[in-house]
Amino acid sequence: MPRSLVLGNGNILVCLDQYGQLRDFYFHYVGLENQMYKGCVGRIGVWIENQFSAITDPDWQILVDYKYETLIGNIVAVNPRLELELKFSDCVYNEKNIFIREVSVRNKAQREREIRVFFNHQFHLFESKVSDTGYFDPQDNTIVHYKGRRLMVIGGEHNGKSFSDYTIGVFGIEGKQGTWFDCFDGLLSKNPVEHGPVDSSIAFEQKVDANGEFNFHYWLCIDKTLHDVKALHKLVLQKGPSHIEKTTSDFWKAWVNKNDIDLTGLPRPVSDLFKKSLLIMRTHLDNTGGIIASGDSDMLQFGKDTYSYVWPRDAAFVATALDNAGYHEVVRRFFDFANSVISDDGYFYHKYRPDKSLGSSWHPWT
Repeated sequence: MPRSLVLGNGNILVCLDQYGQLRDFYFHYVGLENQMYKGCVGRIGVWIENQFSAITDPDWQILVDYKYETLIGNIVAVNPRLELELKFSDCVYNEKNIFIREVSVRNKAQREREIRVFFNHQFHLFESKVSDTGYFDPQDNTIVHYKGRRLMVIGGEHNGKSFSDYTIGVFGIEGKQGTWFDCFDGLLSKNPVEHGPVDSSIAFEQKVDANGEFNFHYWLCIDKTLHDVKALHKLVLQKGPSHIEKTTSDFWKAWVNKNDIDLTGLPRPVSDLFKKSLLIMRTHLDNTGGIIASGDSDMLQFGKDTYSYVWPRDAAFVATALDNAGYHEVVRRFFDFANSVISDDGYFYHKYRPDKSLGSSWHPWT
């Protein structure tokens, strides 16, 4: 399925599906590597009145879009049967490699209820299914997933505390299905460590008054050392996740309007689409110059490869559009990329990886 939201900052690219689930998480190039390689899903569910509901269940009504003139995701999920509404405000911090979700949970019933919201995380770090480690760190109440120089920290904030429940498990081998199934009874087993193909789940909970709501944040930080990734987590706590979302929103509003393009005379839906297109194209452009075709990895389930490559011709179309819109500084990076990969004979190969290495091909040499 095409991704419904793509969020990024030129160093990482995060893709979400039509349910608001994490499906792709690229670092440390846009398009390379996918730390949720080959079918990993960041699932979402709620437990309420002794029943569990995954957000993919058919009784959820979900709208996915961007907030106006920004790369801030805006997701509204309503379940009439459960009398429940979830709102997600999602962003990738424009300055650092941090993905943040602000979640609002509204109890639409006429009675007080205890509500628990669960998030599951599956990773294949370095695009490999083996040798990952996941552990709970009691010093700062985070979960860490790591393999070598790829480390992710999962943190949260609710009423001055972190997430209320957690567990870590193994999925995809020996018949094990991971910690997602541990969420179904509303309680997690608090297993503190696993290695192999590792997943984790966390929960946030609160008793909510009739027609009341509760709010929380959670985030994923990624870097190459434990010290650096924990520094990102501390940065979120210091600045505050709401502040980071606000400054990220301001950054993209300024970026998309910086050239003062005259859109008068165009219908509002057309001008809105123009600005949204600029922002989405920017997410596919790595800060080192590569412009990938797509971050959607679903093709791996059915074929041999993805579209997370730089096709010189297709990337040139995007670069031309951005150049015509006045975004010369980002286009110049693509020209530098192209200049560095062109062959000694003066032509381009079929496609390239975002790190400028040669991409896979089906073009014959005979």
